[in-house]
Amino acid sequence: MPVSARVALVSLCFASVACGDNTGGTSGTATEVTTVSPTTGTTATTQVPTTSDGSASEGSEAGSDSTPTTSMGTDTGPKLDVGAPDGEGACGCEFNYVWVANSAESTVSKINMETLVEEARYLTRPDGMGNPSRTSVSLKGDVAVANRHGGLVKFHADIADCKDTNGVPGIQTSTGKNDVLPWDMEECRAWYIDFPTSNQRPVAWTQGQIQSGSCNTTGEKVWTVMSEKSGLFPGLGAPGGVIVSLVDGETGNIDKQITIPTFSGDSFGAYGGAVNLHGDLFFTPLGFLTPAKLARVYIDNFAYKIFDVPPEVGPYGITVDHNGRVWVSSNAIGQIGVGRFDPELETWDLVSGFFSGAGLAEGPGDLMWVSSNNGVNSVHIEDLTLGPVFNTQYFIKGVSFDAEGFMWAVNYAETDDADNPIEPELVMKVDVDALSVVGEYDGLNRPYTYSDFTGNALFNVSCNAPR
Repeated sequence: MPVSARVALVSLCFASVACGDNTGGTSGTATEVTTVSPTTGTTATTQVPTTSDGSASEGSEAGSDSTPTTSMGTDTGPKLDVGAPDGEGACGCEFNYVWVANSAESTVSKINMETLVEEARYLTRPDGMGNPSRTSVSLKGDVAVANRHGGLVKFHADIADCKDTNGVPGIQTSTGKNDVLPWDMEECRAWYIDFPTSNQRPVAWTQGQIQSGSCNTTGEKVWTVMSEKSGLFPGLGAPGGVIVSLVDGETGNIDKQITIPTFSGDSFGAYGGAVNLHGDLFFTPLGFLTPAKLARVYIDNFAYKIFDVPPEVGPYGITVDHNGRVWVSSNAIGQIGVGRFDPELETWDLVSGFFSGAGLAEGPGDLMWVSSNNGVNSVHIEDLTLGPVFNTQYFIKGVSFDAEGFMWAVNYAETDDADNPIEPELVMKVDVDALSVVGEYDGLNRPYTYSDFTGNALFNVSCNAPR
């Protein structure tokens, strides 16, 4: 799409003050719903944290190689949506990319949604030992990647934003799967922070501000959470609390950093995170290993709250819907597939009828799609009835959506005794109306991404409406 057409579409969306379609959803048969309140097991404690230097924080709590094969569907049209309904939120320019971490080789793949071609692959840590997983996409389209073994990195989506810094004239950057440039040569890496930890998983962009009639955003921040460094194994944290950081999205400088001593950093520590409309961070642990907690950190003053998660929900994936409620997929043994938390009422609603244990994302029609080992189940976000199921033989680790309502599903490939994949390591493009695959890219290396790897979840909460 020409730049002039992009700007025209941006202006039109601002003029209409709308972002996406908020039509009614599809629901199936009724499912059992359990409501858990503070008086029946959910408790909340409020803490006023200290900064990294030990002083009191400002404010107080106010109230998250083999050659790849490619097949394409019929996806055409723009991937740009901007607006600010009801005067709240900010909806930015989302580029046409799926960002999937290749954990085994410490890289992230940039895959074009329309062509299903991998346009670039980047190292996520200088030593190639980062073991990345969670990716988060900003409203502008840039990606931030957290390395499980420590380190946070940002890459530009638009090559026009890349800087000539390596001493060689012109922009040197990856052109595809088999063109991973050495660390010091890659010029589409915006910045990298070498966090001193062996366990760093959650990453989530905040909205920033969008300049009316353009694709420019300012003031974007990135949340990340780490544990103290463990001497046992990379990927595991040490006993004690977790350390929450808010990073300037433009410079890569750490704006604020606090330790939350009441949220365990042991084992896998904080496992996943997501933000709400205001940019507050919610994060959870891997629930079956530690007492399940849900933390909220307020972006305005870094105050925080810790909530108990019902024992039936062993947290794994986490997202926030367009009405500001937190959804947590369950990794516990049992029939609870997902939990919905209302941060204002501080109550949980539990949905039974399927097993999850992986990622989740809100799609069109007020449906929350929750991945599992036999496909992706859906739940209506309001009445909590079960909806359509996308069945597949693959273990879907992560799901996300694009601007046109297609679901992107990342397969976590089974391996043999020699750790060789015995299934395709792919990302699929799914028509959720027809419940069918319309395209796929098979060229990844131990993909494990299940966070907001298209940026659509951030768009939903920012616009107060699903795309």
